[in-house]
Amino acid sequence: MKKTMVYISEETHRGLKKLAFDKDTSLAELIRRAVDIVYGEDIEDMVDMEYELARYQGQPGSAVELEEYLSRKRTSVPGRA
Repeated sequence: MKKTMVYISEETHRGLKKLAFDKDTSLAELIRRAVDIVYGEDIEDMVDMEYELARYQGQPGSAVELEEYLSRKRTSVPGRA
């Protein structure tokens, strides 16, 4: 885990402290959970994209044209002729 600092309003801080107490957890854990819920999928997508880009850069010949990919998946892109 990496330590970071964020500034939040006093009202938000009070509310989160109360919520953390009510849920028998820490304020930091509430914030971690919220970040995971809101941004978790986006972060996973970025990691996947970086992996695929590195893979492509290592083997550019492994790429396929969009039409071939869609044909393999037996699907299409709406609005694309």
